[in-house]
Amino acid sequence: MRRFPVFAAFVGAFLMLAPPAVAQDRAGTWEISPFAGGYFGGRLYGNYTVPFSSGTVSNVRFLEPDDDLAYGARLAYNVTRHFGIEVDWTSSRADLRYPNSFGAVGGVVIRNFKVGTLRQNVYEANALFNFGRRRVIGYVGIGAGSAVEKRDIAGVNPAATGRFTANLSVGGKFFFVPRVGLRIDGRYRAIDLRSDDGTSCDHNIFCDNRRGNWSYNGEVTGGLVFAF
Repeated sequence: MRRFPVFAAFVGAFLMLAPPAVAQDRAGTWEISPFAGGYFGGRLYGNYTVPFSSGTVSNVRFLEPDDDLAYGARLAYNVTRHFGIEVDWTSSRADLRYPNSFGAVGGVVIRNFKVGTLRQNVYEANALFNFGRRRVIGYVGIGAGSAVEKRDIAGVNPAATGRFTANLSVGGKFFFVPRVGLRIDGRYRAIDLRSDDGTSCDHNIFCDNRRGNWSYNGEVTGGLVFAF
């Protein structure tokens, strides 16, 4: 424990001695940002079989993930003061529910049954367009990548499946000192839900073989950002 104050003092001195130019123009610098926040799930369309005490229900057209925790890390490079590129990883695990369902357990009526879980790992590359300078920098971004989803429904563990995903983001970075700050990010994501057999279902509970329905979810996250 005695070493911690010495280490903290050393880190603080190093950060305070960072070149002043970094606070004004971040071109040519790297940034690492671990983060955590909220995941806001969207409907998952498809044909599902879900369990009930009286048996199973087939051809369920969609399931809904609960809102839950999202966490991950981002690595960015500032090509110029106004443009940067970034790769990131985001992970979340949410309960899956069967919407508009009703049933009785022990004489108590329950709706929106939990039928499984969804584990989602997203890997993306993004282009960031920055504005502002010095210690407050805002940005908007656009990106694409792969959402690797594993759905555990009724105790069945299918293999994880990678789906194409695209996102739009907006956020800001607020530097306490030239090399350390706080980053806030809001992200809206679309995921291609084409099923393996080519059948998909839309929000009107209509199924066909269009092979192209999408799920939409969002994230609001925050964390420290380290520049070097």
